[in-house]
Amino acid sequence: MAITGVTDVSSTIEKVVSALTTRTLIQESIALNIPGVWDRSAEVRPGMDRLDMIELAELSVQNVDEAGSAMTPQTINPTASQLELNRHKSIPFALTKRGDLQSKIALVQRTVENGIRSLVAEVDDAIFSEAVAKAANTVTVAGADALAEVLACKQQFDSDNVPMTDRAIVVSPAYAARLLGTNNIIRANEFGSADPIQAARLTNLYGFEVYQSSSASLPDDGFLAMGMEALAFARQRQVQFEQQVQVLAQKTDYTVTHLYGCESTAASNPRIYVFDPA
Repeated sequence: MAITGVTDVSSTIEKVVSALTTRTLIQESIALNIPGVWDRSAEVRPGMDRLDMIELAELSVQNVDEAGSAMTPQTINPTASQLELNRHKSIPFALTKRGDLQSKIALVQRTVENGIRSLVAEVDDAIFSEAVAKAANTVTVAGADALAEVLACKQQFDSDNVPMTDRAIVVSPAYAARLLGTNNIIRANEFGSADPIQAARLTNLYGFEVYQSSSASLPDDGFLAMGMEALAFARQRQVQFEQQVQVLAQKTDYTVTHLYGCESTAASNPRIYVFDPA
């Protein structure tokens, strides 16, 4: 019988869940660390179920008529689009009284940690899926090589006046392998650094921060690019831990719950670019 010395299993599980959730969300979420994902959680107040979205369209510059003709004021209104806080996800699990008495906390910790990773992956999937659906540019024609395809994305962003700061691309594992197999990356030590090959990852390319994700929402052999404030995200409910004792069943039920929403900042967003070769 495994003995861990834990006497208050419920309290210990709560501490473990809190620590794991904070660490896992910060360290393992790809989408929430991308600069183009605008976290508006601080704007959410109790009872709110949505946030207004502001259009990305720039205000036009008008000439000042010295003869006295009035300029036309441009009204700033929330768009019809709303950031709906409607994604309510939970990880339910239970610990029997026997497990409690025998302090199986080490096993519980590993199981809960894997469950929270699944919750993080679900958040990433939702964000990437929304971005792919709202991209203004989806390219399906392959370039000369992977570097040429990323360069074409940069050129499109430049043409659309996407801010130079906070640009990022998220590549699939297959596309990451294509990038690392490109001759100019392999030979990078001749004109820069061998770090990409030694570390088997790229960090920056053509002004983009490079991230890799195995999310099913990404193109299998492509990438997703996002510019500044391309997508908005907000939590109405922080990841929360709850428990309920089931006396007759001799077990305790637990849930780790998250309520959030994500929305593109434009219906057809020029700050989102998808490369998905046919």
